[in-house]
Amino acid sequence: MKPASTVAVLLLAICAMQLDSQVQGSGRPRVGVALSGGGALGLAHIGVLRYFEEHHIPIDDMAGTSMGGLVGGLYSAGMDSQQIIDLVHQIDFESILSPNPKFTNQPIVEKQKWNRTFGDLTLRFGKKLSLPSGINSGESVSLLLSRATLAYSNLHDFDDLPTPFRCVATDLISGKAVVLHDGLLALAMRATMSIPGIFTPVKLDDMLLVDGGFVQLVPVEAARQMGAQKVIAVAFKMPDTTADQLTTLTNILSRTAAIDAAQNERGSLAAADLVIMVDLPRLTTMSYKSSQEIIEGGYKAAQARASDLKPYELSGEEWEAYLRNRRSRMRSAERQGAIVAVESSQKSFEEKAREELHRKLDDRVVPEHELQDVINGMVTSTAVPGASYEWQQEPGKPEGYRVEFTPRPGDEILVRPSVRYAWSAGEPGQGSLRLSTSAVFKNAYKSRIVGAMEIGYDPEFLAEYYNPFDGSSYFIAPGFVVQRFHVSSYTGPVRFTAYRDRVGGSFYAGIGTWRDAQFRLGVQAGYDSYASAPAVDGVKAISGGYAAPEVCWIFNSEDSGGLPTHGTRLQGSSGYSFRNVSYPYFENEFNSFHPVGRLTTVFAINRVDTSLGRKLDYFERFTAGGMNQLSAYRYQEFHANTLAIAGAGVILRDRSAQSFTRNLAFATWYEAGRFDLGSGGWQTHQSTTAGVFVPTPLGAAGVTLSVDESGKARFRMLIGSF
Repeated sequence: MKPASTVAVLLLAICAMQLDSQVQGSGRPRVGVALSGGGALGLAHIGVLRYFEEHHIPIDDMAGTSMGGLVGGLYSAGMDSQQIIDLVHQIDFESILSPNPKFTNQPIVEKQKWNRTFGDLTLRFGKKLSLPSGINSGESVSLLLSRATLAYSNLHDFDDLPTPFRCVATDLISGKAVVLHDGLLALAMRATMSIPGIFTPVKLDDMLLVDGGFVQLVPVEAARQMGAQKVIAVAFKMPDTTADQLTTLTNILSRTAAIDAAQNERGSLAAADLVIMVDLPRLTTMSYKSSQEIIEGGYKAAQARASDLKPYELSGEEWEAYLRNRRSRMRSAERQGAIVAVESSQKSFEEKAREELHRKLDDRVVPEHELQDVINGMVTSTAVPGASYEWQQEPGKPEGYRVEFTPRPGDEILVRPSVRYAWSAGEPGQGSLRLSTSAVFKNAYKSRIVGAMEIGYDPEFLAEYYNPFDGSSYFIAPGFVVQRFHVSSYTGPVRFTAYRDRVGGSFYAGIGTWRDAQFRLGVQAGYDSYASAPAVDGVKAISGGYAAPEVCWIFNSEDSGGLPTHGTRLQGSSGYSFRNVSYPYFENEFNSFHPVGRLTTVFAINRVDTSLGRKLDYFERFTAGGMNQLSAYRYQEFHANTLAIAGAGVILRDRSAQSFTRNLAFATWYEAGRFDLGSGGWQTHQSTTAGVFVPTPLGAAGVTLSVDESGKARFRMLIGSF
């Protein structure tokens, strides 16, 4: 630390001690506040704090459990109620609490067409398919808390915060309450709200910490131990229930947990000098979308105890002295700087992470939001449980950001199930279950085995070993495939279907190990076995080997694999297929979604496939028709040597919190296609579609009605990718 900075800190400390002695010398009692856990209901604490501020009620000691620990920690770190409200409104609780990593943040290797998932459900397993310690690593929470508490990175005693602070966690090893009072503030807040089964526990020294609500839901005892002479507790009234409401396993388990929490809460409330009981009967611990209503409920609960709170109110002069004391202890955070330290208990991981961070940020001064974006991307691309950062400012060490990655506890398997089903009269029903899988070994950095198994209409199994070179952006990827692929053709209402069986392998080398883009060069080779199929324009499909050197590209910034709201996907390949009848090829798909206002998205789609003038056999011809490929026509109705399809449309979403249609999306789009049908010549066809969709964990489900250029209509039901 610089000499001038040291002198300034000493002067501030002396002033703070003088102000503190003046405040305490006024003869008023030392007031402590104990904030209960309660999930989303815990946001009511913000309303209570707002009432305290408006009525000049001081808080000399703050203690909190779970959500009370989060709100209390933010207040203790210098935020006022309005600043906490502003932060809450920026938080996407649905995303933070989701066990599923955002599709946007998934590494690009898991967004290839063959293994791209339609829904957002992710199942995590450990070694021998054991269940993980939590379905959510808490990575988003860790980064949020790192940002909110950055100014106090080097303050390791919570008594030195603007408001002295304690939070309570439960040690799973000893079964005892742990009152956290020093160390990293962000880590303590993360521990107190680690709901078992939802968030992974926090390892601290020899302890394994989870939510403190199991042992001390309302931390009155912790506030009293801090020296508070008067303790005000804020808790939540347990909702009334009837036997008719306890008819499901979920309701019974939820009620059991509530009763257990009420038992340990009862003694704590009896030890408080004043209890503010918040009653929100219509809301639950998961009602985060009703945050404003919950905050107002907290304010009204404090208002209802106005006469009891009156003795705690300070005069205008005393309140100003209290605020000056609190402000004198506040610190400002550095919001830009260089990376000066990268740490992980897994040293091989630490070395590669340091190399990648320095490569991406180029050892330069970076703003905090850019640092968070890079860390977030590294967490998802390496599949570690999470990361956090703090500001390092210690004698003898360089000043800047210190980043710490949570070690991977063991081998990990991620399984993302998706369902695809499409039905329309006169064409084959296509139903399948896809399991997209990633297997990441304990000591790996970014390398993984990625695979996809599809059971149903077109069964297949594909896998590749994706192996980046340490922390660089280069990789190699050998793989193999076993599949059966059906091809249908139509003569009026009569459908003919044949199939191709394929066994093959591939080897690629490329660049792009991040979230959005990748380019690879390689070769596919194997053996195709054909069922009997007609010769097309004199070209007959003959079983035999094939080899196809090619270049592949992919860019994907979409926010969903099923029903995107924004982002762009560009994916294709070009090469030469050596086989019985060899041919060059170029294939490319393009989708782009752009929000227009809060609930409207416009989009454009395009697809181009060509053999550059060569005639293809029955199985190698490019097919179109069906959902999103001229929807008014039957599945694979068009077989072409070259095709080009383009379209545009609009999606309207209903996000009204009170509406039963909240998750519905209404879409309409137009498509036009141009086809080289060989001896059938060039043809142009059009399709206009309207539909209703709803996102599900396994893909977007919906119904559509399409009309072609002749006015013929086609109805569809589907689940999968829009």
